[in-house]
Amino acid sequence: MGGAAGAAAFLRSGRADAFGEFPAGSEAAQLPVGVRAKKILEIYLYGGLSPWETLYYVPEYGQPTDPQYPNQQYYTFKATSDAMLATCHNTGASSLPIGTDANGATVQLGPFAAKLFTRPDITNRMRIVVQKHALQPHEAAVPQALTGRPVGQPTAAGLGAHIQRARIDAGSTQAAPHSYVFATGGISSDNVSAAASPGAHPGFARPLMIKTDSASGFTSLLARPALGANRQSHDALVQAYVDQYNARLTWPSQGRVRSPRTDDLMAAFKSTTNVDAIAQTLQTSSGGDLFANQNGTACDFGPSSDVPMIGITAAAHLLTHPTQPASYVCVSDIGIREASGGGGYDTHSANSHDTAMNFDNMLQQLLAVIDPTGQDPTKLNLDDTMIILNTEFGRTPVAQGGDGRNHHPFGYATAFIGGPITAAQKGVAGAIGRDGIASSYATPAQNRIAALLALGIWPFAQEGFAVSDVPNAVHEIDAATTTMQLVLGRTA
Repeated sequence: MGGAAGAAAFLRSGRADAFGEFPAGSEAAQLPVGVRAKKILEIYLYGGLSPWETLYYVPEYGQPTDPQYPNQQYYTFKATSDAMLATCHNTGASSLPIGTDANGATVQLGPFAAKLFTRPDITNRMRIVVQKHALQPHEAAVPQALTGRPVGQPTAAGLGAHIQRARIDAGSTQAAPHSYVFATGGISSDNVSAAASPGAHPGFARPLMIKTDSASGFTSLLARPALGANRQSHDALVQAYVDQYNARLTWPSQGRVRSPRTDDLMAAFKSTTNVDAIAQTLQTSSGGDLFANQNGTACDFGPSSDVPMIGITAAAHLLTHPTQPASYVCVSDIGIREASGGGGYDTHSANSHDTAMNFDNMLQQLLAVIDPTGQDPTKLNLDDTMIILNTEFGRTPVAQGGDGRNHHPFGYATAFIGGPITAAQKGVAGAIGRDGIASSYATPAQNRIAALLALGIWPFAQEGFAVSDVPNAVHEIDAATTTMQLVLGRTA
């Protein structure tokens, strides 16, 4: 134990100031540069996705003849779900094997993921990751899923803040943000905006957060119309004040003293002067409104205003922008129609109908922006882009009331697609048993740590994560390699 503690202390004491830079001695925990992702699209399935019909279907679990757990998991609402399969897809295929879990069971993608069945370019690079925690309220589970930390911790930062900080510390001078969060809809107390939290990072690390359902015309505000013709003079005056204050903070022979709030002011002012570049980035290739309303149709519903379509389409535009590309975009999927509990997948009633409709709609939009050939520069390429399907928890393997499911953080599924995950890493990490409880799993913190490692960003720092965030890890190298192997299926 002393040697392990010494290794961790050595890494911390030898670390460079730049956030995300790998410290000396961490080679064993570094993915090769050629297999790292360059950017991440995270789709946050708000409300808690039921895994049994979507990402984690084991046909022999919960059958009516099961002596211990009859009519559970998929079989709780089999008749309704089968009917929705026909309504949504009109296909005879009902599942697709994806891998063997830690218990030896064959896991399949469920019927509501049918749009994936004809896209081997995606399913051959998909790793289903079992997760588990003990927080049942949305208000606590949502921010933990998005930051990896429980509510109330000052260091809780969204993935976008870690990534933006790392890009800027590495010397990027890009005018547009590196990270965006499209947080919209749902119940405000559920804290979906935690995806944009900077935690203990400086203010400049905060992603640009846009409410997709009310963002039409957003770019017109960036023109700063209140300043009119005085904009250039205004910026010159503010710059003069900033320079004067910086001079007061600077010792002639020792340099400038630390002043985090001044640094935040300077970063905010710089962003203000960069609004033209940001506005251009937030327009379509033809100069149109990136967040203009779009109507979609899913299963038996629509056409209707499709917020997930707007978000996913905008995300693909930003991630593939030719001159100011984003490194991270988080899209909050509230569904094409809000579920009974107040969110896209919060199915306290009508579980089969609402899950089928909203998951089908999300996949329809996602598949449209992924190029199976990797040749279209306006679409996502899974060689350089990793996609994360994240959620705060699953749904119970048994019914709630007549046709709903309750919150279930004790065993649920997320998905990592592309980037460092190839056909050699596809499959299932962890396991959910017949009782619906995870027996082997990753934590929400490991979900975030793995995403950073996939991008080549070292996650262990004061503003990031600690060794204790990884179960049974004894030092940073151990925490990194354990998480990479479990979540990404890779060793360095």
